Amino acid sequence: MKRFSILVGLAAAAVVFTGCGGGGGGGGGGYVPPAPPPAMDVLYLDDVNGGLVGVPYACDSGSGVTDANGAFYFYVGDNCTFDLTGFDGSTAYLWDPLFIDDEGANGIGGIGYDCWSGTYGTTDVSGYFEYDVDDECTFYL
Repeated sequence: MKRFSILVGLAAAAVVFTGCGGGGGGGGGGYVPPAPPPAMDVLYLDDVNGGLVGVPYACDSGSGVTDANGAFYFYVGDNCTFDLTGFDGSTAYLWDPLFIDDEGANGIGGIGYDCWSGTYGTTDVSGYFEYDVDDECTFYL
């Protein structure tokens, strides 16, 4: 009986260790490379004369300044904050209107925003938003 128990134990060990083969080999099958990151989106910060150049902004995914066309880059779902120091505001008493546009200069309405001055809302159909003198506004893209 003792011999039978030893044989059963050895057989069980052989079955367990068979799955633990040590050696490499194989063609590396099964490796799936990670998906590439999504492409960044682009919108434009404009005034009545066109794109605003060099306006500092910081999005969740990165920061920079608007380019020669007023473009800023972000991922969908980012919050992007613009430093509007040097702009006169666009409230009932001030008029230096700014807009969020697409590549074709079409306003993007419905973007939620709020500013340090307490001004908040959504951009209108022309992309217009209200802000105050030297404000800082965050857009929820």
